[in-house]
Amino acid sequence: MEIRAARESELEQVVELCCIAFNPEGHERYWQYVKGDSSYRPSQTRVVVVNGKVVSTLRVWERRMRVGASLVTMGGIGGVCTHPNYRSVGYASALMRDTIGYLQTIGCDLGVLFTIIPEAFYRHLGWASFPMHGFSVTCTSAARAADASAWQITDFNPETDLDAVARLYDIANVQQSGAIARTRAYWDMAPCRIRGVLPTVVARRDGHISGYLNYEIGEKTAEVREVGCVSDSPGILDALVSYLLKACEVQEIEKIAVKFPSQHPFAERLIAVCDNPVTQTERSKMMLYAIDLPVLLRRLVVGWESQIADAEQTFAPLTVKLPTPNNPQIVLRHNADGTLQIVPEDTDAVDLGVDLTEADFWQLLLGEIGWEQVSPDALVSPEISAFLAVLFPKRDVIFWSPDQY
Repeated sequence: MEIRAARESELEQVVELCCIAFNPEGHERYWQYVKGDSSYRPSQTRVVVVNGKVVSTLRVWERRMRVGASLVTMGGIGGVCTHPNYRSVGYASALMRDTIGYLQTIGCDLGVLFTIIPEAFYRHLGWASFPMHGFSVTCTSAARAADASAWQITDFNPETDLDAVARLYDIANVQQSGAIARTRAYWDMAPCRIRGVLPTVVARRDGHISGYLNYEIGEKTAEVREVGCVSDSPGILDALVSYLLKACEVQEIEKIAVKFPSQHPFAERLIAVCDNPVTQTERSKMMLYAIDLPVLLRRLVVGWESQIADAEQTFAPLTVKLPTPNNPQIVLRHNADGTLQIVPEDTDAVDLGVDLTEADFWQLLLGEIGWEQVSPDALVSPEISAFLAVLFPKRDVIFWSPDQY
């Protein structure tokens, strides 16, 4: 058994294996993930080779992801599969373990994957689940929606609108925990077109694009994948809601399934207009892995320092032991000059007396939960609690569904 990067001569075997495992009609699609991705490198296709045959494979996608207010390097793992004749002997597990080493070699801070099989397989390998929330609501008449006459909403035209949409995405997601940083080249990649990254409609006023909506209408359900707008354009979200409901009314759509949390401003407006019961959903099984946890935390230090500088309260020097599962020796030191350090140990570090599961830890790091929710009765001083509340605020966390990956 060999575990390594795929060779050019083996890529056809990789594509055929993906077709067997996922979609017999997906040959062109899987080739486009290689040929149409300008960020692709041959080493990103990992394989297990037995007697000269590729029997197991996966793909690594290098991206930048926001964790809180900071950007970290992410290794997205997809297309994990093994030939049916070679399953249940540990090839995929061995490949996953080897890939962690590869991610560390190329400088990734974080591993991300979305699984269609039971999560237990990946949990056994050290991965932790992170819930990705969405909701559905029964469609209602567009007549109740707000007047959208101030906005011109038209079909998205990639030839004329893409530059403006790409800039708008950057503005709208600069502080969005969970979002992928999309380079301009990313928008042009064939895999992005395959996965439906491009918006469906754009909203203009005075000739300028200030918002967009990514949705798809099926037989009875409309799926809303993403929305973006500038924050200082009042009424644009109402206009997009109105447009969506009118489109649903024309197509006699019964339900709208939204692939991001109901707390998003667009979602709140949609729910208010529909005025129907909302069903919360977990839209995907996302899993995370810290390639090197101390290094990952150091990537967050600059963002944390900014949060401390912007806080209303000033903090004296302090040292706390971070509640990290399976790694109790990570210490956060706040210095007199306002800088932060991640250090392996400190005998003076305050033990917060909090035990976090891996799932809780990731939710705290991204902002799905804030420090107050983790330990409202922690046996530490009010100053330390206030300090940690600044570092770990509750945020809206969105990994936009078209970004896989």
